[in-house]
Amino acid sequence: MASFCKVSIMAFFLLASGAFLSSPALAFQANEKDFSLASEPSSSSEQDIIPPAVRHYLFQCLQRLGEECRPLFFARIFIGEKNEIPTSCCQNLVQMGDKCHTAITNAVISRPEFSGNATLFRTRSEETWTTCSRLIEIISPGPSA
Repeated sequence: MASFCKVSIMAFFLLASGAFLSSPALAFQANEKDFSLASEPSSSSEQDIIPPAVRHYLFQCLQRLGEECRPLFFARIFIGEKNEIPTSCCQNLVQMGDKCHTAITNAVISRPEFSGNATLFRTRSEETWTTCSRLIEIISPGPSA
């Protein structure tokens, strides 16, 4: 039952993503087995609150994060699951960059259903970034000084 609730919350997030990023900008299709990013719709809506350039930027960030990784990061940051993030997803996150990661987190937090726990979500987001960036640093150390 708890697992179904968590899946329902993730499905809600993915379906509502279009609305939280000003409706048509990001459309997600989700069910329990398939979380996928749909193409960027071109129609506008009364709920357009994020400028088109920002919506496009967020859409690109989510594409770089990867279809298989998005629900894992969402569950970790916004549901509080202590799931193990695969190295490949951490690589995607770090390659996507902290700016994208922060922008996605802030876009979710901007929704009323998430804004009440903004501090907690930002903390989890920062912890997730730190964990992944340290992992990638260990497995791919930069040039020595």
